[in-house]
Amino acid sequence: MPRSLASGDYSLVMAIESASRANSWYRVLADRRTGNLSCDCPAWTFRQDGNTVRTCKHTRIAQLLQTAQRPGVPIERASGAAAETNLLVQATQQQWPGLGGRWSIEQRSCTIDNHPYQFVLLRLNTGNGTLATGLVAFAQQHHLTQASMVAGVAGWAGYTIAAEVARVAGYPLAGQPPEHFVVTRRTGTGAGTRTRRIGLGDILRVGDQVDLGDGYSPVQRAENTLHLFLGEQLYAQLERQKFLDVSSMLYAQEQRVYRVRRDPAKQYDRRVRVFKRGQYVNDFCIVRDQDVPEADHWLTVFLRLISDEEGILSVVKNHNVFPPHSDDYAAREDETIPAIWLPLVA
Repeated sequence: MPRSLASGDYSLVMAIESASRANSWYRVLADRRTGNLSCDCPAWTFRQDGNTVRTCKHTRIAQLLQTAQRPGVPIERASGAAAETNLLVQATQQQWPGLGGRWSIEQRSCTIDNHPYQFVLLRLNTGNGTLATGLVAFAQQHHLTQASMVAGVAGWAGYTIAAEVARVAGYPLAGQPPEHFVVTRRTGTGAGTRTRRIGLGDILRVGDQVDLGDGYSPVQRAENTLHLFLGEQLYAQLERQKFLDVSSMLYAQEQRVYRVRRDPAKQYDRRVRVFKRGQYVNDFCIVRDQDVPEADHWLTVFLRLISDEEGILSVVKNHNVFPPHSDDYAAREDETIPAIWLPLVA
C-alpha cells in the first residue's frame, strides 16, 4: 500500500505524472468502502490542517473527472474498431493480450496549476460483462509525441483494467495498487543481502523490442509481469500448487471451473483441466498463437478466461478437447485440492 494509506481495500483511480520530474508518478486511489480519495503526493501526505477528508490538486481533478462535466478540452474519442487503430490502445492490448472485449479511448487536455496536462482514459467492456477503466495524466512538457505516452498508458492504464477484471472474477489480491510499479526483493542472506527492484521498465513490452537496455530477457520480463500482477501471496500460491482456478460465468449452472495449470519447470504449456460440480471431466488445449514466453502465455490464458470466456472457448474446437490426464508426462497427476465454483463478485 502507498505511504498515504495504512490499510483497507483500494482501487487505483488515476496515475498522474509530476510536472517537474518526467516519469515520476503520483497515484490517486479510492477507498472501495467510503469512496474517499487519497494521493501519495507531498501536498496530500503531509497535510496537517485537521480536515477529516484531505485533498490535493490531484484528488480534486480526479473528482471532477468522475462527474458528467469533465474538465478540459476534448482531443479524441473512439470506441470499438476505431479505438483499436489508436497507438495507445494497441500498446495496451499488446502488453495485456489476455484482456478481451470492446475497447474505447478518450483523450482531453486540461491545465492544472498552470501546467498543461493530457489525460488518457481507456475503457474495456469485457466479454464477461465487466466495465473496467484506466486513467493516466501526462505532463505535456515531458511528452511531445503520442509515442512517448505508450509506456505510461500500457503500464498504468492496462494494469488498472486487468486488476479490476481480476477483482470481479474473485481475485482481489491480484493487481493491488503498486508502489510506483516497484517492489523490493531480497536476493541473498546475511551481510551480502541485496535488494532487486522490479519497475515498469522490467515488465513493459513495446512493439517488437527485445532489448530494452535493462539486461532482462523476454522470459525474465514475462515472469516479472506475472509476479508483479499476481502479487506476493497469489504468486506464491501459484508457485506452490502450480495452478489457479477460474470459475465459469457462461456455465454457472454446471458449476464449471477451469484449472489453469503451470509447468513446474516453467517451459511447457499445460492443458487447462475442466471440472463440473467438483468432478474432473476434460482437458482443454489452449496453445500459443505466437512464440511468447511461458509466463506470458499463462497470464494470457488466465486473463482471457476471466475477461472473455466465450472468446477463448471459441478456439477450443473438438480436436482441442481431451480426456482427463491427457498431458500427464511421467506419472498420473491426481488432483488433491477440490475445485470449488464461486459466483462473480458484485
